[in-house]
Amino acid sequence: MIIKNRPTDSWRSFFRNPPTIESSSASITTGGKAGRLIEGAAAGLPVPALVVVSDGAVVPTAAQLRAAGVLTETVAVRSVFSAEDQAESSLAGWFRTELRVPIDQVAAAVERVRASAEDRTSDLLAAGIDPGRLRRDVMIMTMVQARQSGVAFTEPGTYDDMVNATSGTAERLVGGDEPGAATTLARLESEPEGWRQRLQHLLRSVREVFGDQPWDIEWADDDSTCWLVQIRPITTPIRRNEAFTIANHAEILPPLPSHLMTSVIEGAGRELFGWYRRFDDSLPDNRLFLEVIAGRPFINLTLLEDLLRHLGLPTRLVADSIGGPPDNDRPADIRRIAVKSPVLVRMGLAQIAAVVRAGRIQRKLAAMGEPQAQSFTEALHQLQRAYVGLVTGMFPLSSAIGPPMAVLRRAGTLAHHAGRHRTITTELAEALDDVQAGTVSIDRFMTQFGHRAVYESDIARPRFSDDPGLLGQPGGGRATIERPATATFENIEKVTVRQRLLRAATRPVWAAARQPVTAREALRHQAMAGFADIRLSLVDLADQAVKRGQLRQVDDLWLLTTDEACALDKGWTPAPAFWTDRLDERDRLAELDPPPVVKRFDDPASWRQDAPTGDRLSGLPLTDGVVGGKAWVLREPSVDLPEGFDPASTVLVARSVDAGWIPTFTQVAAVVVETGGDLSHGSILLRERGVPAITNVSGATRFFSTGQPVEVRVGAGVIEKR
Repeated sequence: MIIKNRPTDSWRSFFRNPPTIESSSASITTGGKAGRLIEGAAAGLPVPALVVVSDGAVVPTAAQLRAAGVLTETVAVRSVFSAEDQAESSLAGWFRTELRVPIDQVAAAVERVRASAEDRTSDLLAAGIDPGRLRRDVMIMTMVQARQSGVAFTEPGTYDDMVNATSGTAERLVGGDEPGAATTLARLESEPEGWRQRLQHLLRSVREVFGDQPWDIEWADDDSTCWLVQIRPITTPIRRNEAFTIANHAEILPPLPSHLMTSVIEGAGRELFGWYRRFDDSLPDNRLFLEVIAGRPFINLTLLEDLLRHLGLPTRLVADSIGGPPDNDRPADIRRIAVKSPVLVRMGLAQIAAVVRAGRIQRKLAAMGEPQAQSFTEALHQLQRAYVGLVTGMFPLSSAIGPPMAVLRRAGTLAHHAGRHRTITTELAEALDDVQAGTVSIDRFMTQFGHRAVYESDIARPRFSDDPGLLGQPGGGRATIERPATATFENIEKVTVRQRLLRAATRPVWAAARQPVTAREALRHQAMAGFADIRLSLVDLADQAVKRGQLRQVDDLWLLTTDEACALDKGWTPAPAFWTDRLDERDRLAELDPPPVVKRFDDPASWRQDAPTGDRLSGLPLTDGVVGGKAWVLREPSVDLPEGFDPASTVLVARSVDAGWIPTFTQVAAVVVETGGDLSHGSILLRERGVPAITNVSGATRFFSTGQPVEVRVGAGVIEKR
């Protein structure tokens, strides 16, 4: 046995020729644990001085260890067996580690560590490892006098490293006897001075040396240096407790969407986030953009906020756009904005070209569903293509609309300008007015708008042409509200000089928003035409499946996922128990009331939300006006007012609204919406129709009950119990 040693008083130069006590007959490589530490130290990482004792080698004496650079009176003795910390498996915690071993008692500790392999003989065989070929090298490491220590996980595609930290040394934490304090360290932003900043620098250095790979790192901080104690590959990705939002989907889908549409949306997630990656391929491609939670599609809010952090933009922009509080509130980073300026320029150009691109997408959507699909697989492929085309067409249009809308709202002129604008959705509402008045036949209405629907983004929902009863009774016969010509509900004499000047000054800003607003509603209108054609194909195919005995009725199709529906093409016939279980599952899911933002590890049972307290709620005013009357709380549109209600004093309170609620709007004096924002389709419609309306009123459907006397002061964004 020989000792390779080059005494030094610098740990950096020390590891250019690391001391090793080895057997001349050794032929199997030392485990990755020691090899990576030696490599990291040679590259300048702060690794405590160590000596590797090869399997079969004589354990060094205290004097030999001191000569090799291990200068503390106590040391750590750890296994670095050949099977540990490989790419396919880590065997973390399988073998013995001893800390604070007196330097003159190392030999006995080394033997105890080696002997721990014998306790794992059966486990090694089960893992396909031959215990007879296991090389039992042992590492003797300088004991860091840690004030803080723990475990850190760094993974590519994430913007925060996960950390568990504890005071002193971390053996109880690593052994699972102590939970430690869970925290995260930012990758992009600077951490405050102290152990957090030193650990942040260590993790950055590890990625520079070993690559941005999934690493499990043990560290120890002595108040001056954060030491790398161990590094191993993460063989199973860490499930992070990311935040998800249902806000966007809550505006366009029913409270519990169909299984089929939920599955289609889930399958589109990778392509949807791919729209952002086309501008910057360094964005993560290994994280889910959409995830189904309790039967509903949620958008990964954490990923969207990370996207803005990646670009240097403030994360609050996400919350401002879709509602709900930010999960990770980070300010703008001017340095990153400068670095990512080429990406931001490309995104800006996409916004400028959004209207032209939306026209191209409309032409593609017009061809969707024709000719009629011959299989469920073909029809569902068409549906996913139509959905991806719709949403990716919306992305740049919404981005183009957002900034000018924000300026107009701040100036107080948004309702004025929007109330004088007409989109295809406004034309839909006006056409329905004519049907209700009896001046236009329902057949003519159906020719132009029969493909629209209530919660029309769910393919399971019938279109107006499928169920004309959704429009109410045409031909007059029902009281409706007469709307003013504009959405501002003001007498022209009451407009101040300042308001007139503001309206004139912001006219160019509105001009910047007007075209994308029009294009966005037109894109949705055309997409729904494609949806209607695809729905016809699916209904026809489901009817054939009913005749073959695969489905009990056509509506059973909406209870299936895309994979299950495609299995019908291959002859699968669900058993009777399948339908019973699926319906029971939907009943359980329907009882859940998800908040706008949830965490992945939340227990859905905790979603039961208490009603807000007090006498009033507030939200985002869309128009103006004051309305007093009774609340009418609905989960689905209706045109049948409760007995004793007068349209002139009825206030609709709804979770979300879209074009399918137009018949209901004609029966109420004001609208209060829980989920929505300036850019939602329902908000655009309410502004353009001049309906006194407030959106983003959190908890409204739990706060009010049907028949509750209320007063809505729209301009102030307040609804109050009377």
